Amino acid sequence: MPFIAATPDGVWTGSFPDLLHPARRQERRTASRAIGAVAVLVAAMLVAAVLGGGAGPARGADPPPDPAKAAANEADAVAPRDVPVAVVPLRLPITGTRDTQVEGTVLRTLDRLLARPGERGVLVFRFDGADEPGGGASDFGRSLALARFLADPRLSGVKTVAWLPAGARGHAVLVALACEEIVLAPDAVFGPANTDEPFIDDAMRTVYAQVAARRKTAPPALAQALLDPQARVVRVATGDGDQIVTAAEVPALREAAAVLDEEEIGPVPLALSGRRARELGVARALARTPAEVARSLGLGETALEADPTLDGGWKGVQVVLSGVITADLVARTRTRIEEAIASGRNFVCLRIDSPGGEPEQSLVLAAYLASLDATRVRTVAWVPREARGDAALVATACDEMVMGAAAVLGGEGAAAIDGRWAEAITVAWREGVAKKRDRSWSLPVALVAPGLVVRQATRAATGSVGYFCDEEFDRLDDREAWQLGAQVGVGPLVLNGKAAESNGLAAHVVDGFDGVARAYGLEGDVALAAPGWADTLLDALASPGIAWLLLLIGGAGLYIELHTPGIGFGGFIAMVAFIIYFWSSHLHGTSGWLEVMLFLAGLICLAAEIFVLPGFGVLGLGGGLLMVASLILASQSFVLPTNAYQFRQLQWSLLGILGAAIGVTILAVVARRWLPESRLFRHVLLAPPGDAAIDLVDDPLEALVGLQGETTSRLAPAGKARIGGEIHDVSSDGQLVEPGMPVEVVAIRGGRVLVRAIGAGQRGTHG
Repeated sequence: MPFIAATPDGVWTGSFPDLLHPARRQERRTASRAIGAVAVLVAAMLVAAVLGGGAGPARGADPPPDPAKAAANEADAVAPRDVPVAVVPLRLPITGTRDTQVEGTVLRTLDRLLARPGERGVLVFRFDGADEPGGGASDFGRSLALARFLADPRLSGVKTVAWLPAGARGHAVLVALACEEIVLAPDAVFGPANTDEPFIDDAMRTVYAQVAARRKTAPPALAQALLDPQARVVRVATGDGDQIVTAAEVPALREAAAVLDEEEIGPVPLALSGRRARELGVARALARTPAEVARSLGLGETALEADPTLDGGWKGVQVVLSGVITADLVARTRTRIEEAIASGRNFVCLRIDSPGGEPEQSLVLAAYLASLDATRVRTVAWVPREARGDAALVATACDEMVMGAAAVLGGEGAAAIDGRWAEAITVAWREGVAKKRDRSWSLPVALVAPGLVVRQATRAATGSVGYFCDEEFDRLDDREAWQLGAQVGVGPLVLNGKAAESNGLAAHVVDGFDGVARAYGLEGDVALAAPGWADTLLDALASPGIAWLLLLIGGAGLYIELHTPGIGFGGFIAMVAFIIYFWSSHLHGTSGWLEVMLFLAGLICLAAEIFVLPGFGVLGLGGGLLMVASLILASQSFVLPTNAYQFRQLQWSLLGILGAAIGVTILAVVARRWLPESRLFRHVLLAPPGDAAIDLVDDPLEALVGLQGETTSRLAPAGKARIGGEIHDVSSDGQLVEPGMPVEVVAIRGGRVLVRAIGAGQRGTHG
C-alpha cells in the first residue's frame, strides 16, 4: 500500500515493506535527499530571479554550490571542542579485580576531567581484547559492578563513551550499555552477551533492561535480545516513528498508536555488526581509529591518544640506540625494550644517535615500535645529535619525538638509498607503520627517499595542516576539503630540531634529557637500559679518537718488532691493538671478515718482503696498501662512497689513517734515538735473558767491531752477512742494503751486530 510520510531524513513515498527494508529505505533516503537538494536549488534560483528582476545569471558568475559539499564543509567548519579528555583501556575479559582496577584509574583522573566548571569532560573506555581467545568470558558480577560504578553520581559531570574497535562479547556488553554513548568499528561485532554464560535467569534479563533504560544507549528490549536466546524483538513503524519492543508489547502498541508495519529483529541472541548497530541506533558513530573517534565526538584528532599515566604514572626507561644500525643492534635494542616493559616500565625513551645503516633493519625496528600497545606503553624518540638516513624511520615510528635544537633528522646517511630502496621503504611505511599509527606517511618517508616531493596542505574549514606527496594526496577520501600549498622540499629532507617541530614531526625541542623529563613529567629515577660495562667499553673503543690511538699503538708496536729479533714486546702490543680495533669495529657493524683477511694478507706480504723474498718491494708495497685499505674499510660501513655523507666519512677515515701514520713516524724517530740508550727499554725490547751475566764477562761479538764483510741477504734493516768467515744476524743503521754489498761492523748492542754499508773507496781488509 503506498504512503507518504515525513521523517527526519526527508519525505518518503512508497510501500510499507519498502520503508522497513533497510536497503530500500537507504535508497529512498538518498533519493529524498537528492530531491530535497534539487528543490532547494530551484527555490534559490527563483528567489534570485525575482530579486534580480528576472534577469538570468550574469556571465562569468560562480556556479551554484553543491549542497552535498556545502553540508560537508559545514560539518568541517565546526571547531573541535577543547574539553578535558581521558582514555581508559579496559582489557577483556572482565574477571578477577579488573573492575576495581578500572574504577581506581577513573577516580585518579576524575579531578582532571572535572577541572572546568560547566564543561563535561569526556571519559572514553577503550575495549581491548574482544577478538582474542577468551575475550568473551567476562564475569557477570564484575561486569555488573563496573556498570553500576558508571552510574555513580560522582561521574555525573563526565560523559562516558564506550569505544569498541573490535566489538564486545559476553557480559562486557553490559558495561558498554552502561556508557552514555557507544562507538563501534564498521566491521566490529557487538554481542551476543551470553557468550560463555550457560544459564540466563530473570535477574540478568532485568539488569540488562534496566541499564539500557537508564542510559538509553539501546532500547531495553534490544538489550535483552543481546542476552536471551528466547527473546523476540520487533521493530514497529508507527506514526510517531520507529520503536523496538518485545513481541509481547506489540498488541498494546497497536491499540495506542497506528502501527504502519512490523519487522522482527533476529536471530537472537543478537550479534550486531557496527553498521547494523548504527542503523538500529545503538552505536552513535562508526570509527576505526582514535582520530575518527575523536572527530565523531567533536574533539581534536589527537585528543584520544592513550595516556599510560592513568595506570599509575610514568615509569620511565631510557634505551640507547647508538652507532650504525645492524641486525645485532636491532636485536639488542628490542631485547632491552621488552625487558623494560616486562619489568613494569610504561614510558620508553629511545635515545637515538645513529647515521643509519641497514634500511631493512631500520624498518624492522620501526614496525616493532609501531606494534607496541599504546594503551600500555608510550614510546618517545630522543634525538640529541643525529638520526640520519634510515635511522629517521626509527625515530618517527615512535609515538612522539623530541630533538635537540641543532640535532639532524633525515638526509643522507651511512646507507645509500636508491630508487629501488625508496619504493620498498614507501610501501613498507605506508602499509605498516602509517596504518598502525594512523598518520600521514609522506613526510617521514621523504626524510629518506630521494626525489619524493612533499607539499603542505591546509584544511580550509578547520585550518589544520598536513603534509602530502602527490600519491598520498590522491589516495585521500576527503581531498576536496584540503587545499594544497607550498612545497616543503624534495627528499631526502634534512631537518633540524626547530624545523621538525614546525612540521609536526617533533613534539618538543629541548637541551638535554632533563628537558625530556620535564616535558613528560617523569618523576623519580629513570632506568637506563643502556649497554653494560662491556658494551660501554666497546662504544669507547669504537670512537674515532680511541680508534686512531689503537692504530697508533699498533703501528708503533709493529715498527719496534721489525727492529728487534724474534717475536717480542712490540709484536705483542701490535697484535693486541689491532685485535681490539677490528673487534670493536666488527661489533659496531663496520668491519667483517673481509677487512680482517685483507689486513692479515697485507701483513704476510710485508713479512715475506722483509724476511723471505727480498726483491724490488712489490710484496712490501702491495702488503702495505692492503693493510691501509683494511683499516679504512673497518672504520666505515660502505666500500665506495655514493653520497655526500659517505664522502665525508671517507675523509675522516683517511684523516685518521694519516694521523696514525704521522704519529708512528714520530715515535719511530724517538725510538731510534732514545730507546737503544735507555736501560729500561733496552731490557724490554732488546736484551736477552742473560744480560746480567753478559755485563760480568766480555762479549765475544765485540771482536767483530771494525771488521768488514759482505751481506748474504737483503738488510731491511735486519738480515744476514758473512763476517770473519761466518754468517751472522746483522742489522743496518736504518738503510736498505742489497745482497752482496760490503758492510762494516760498527757496534754490538744487546747481542746484535750493527753494520753500515761502505763505498768502494772505503773497503779495507775483510775479517
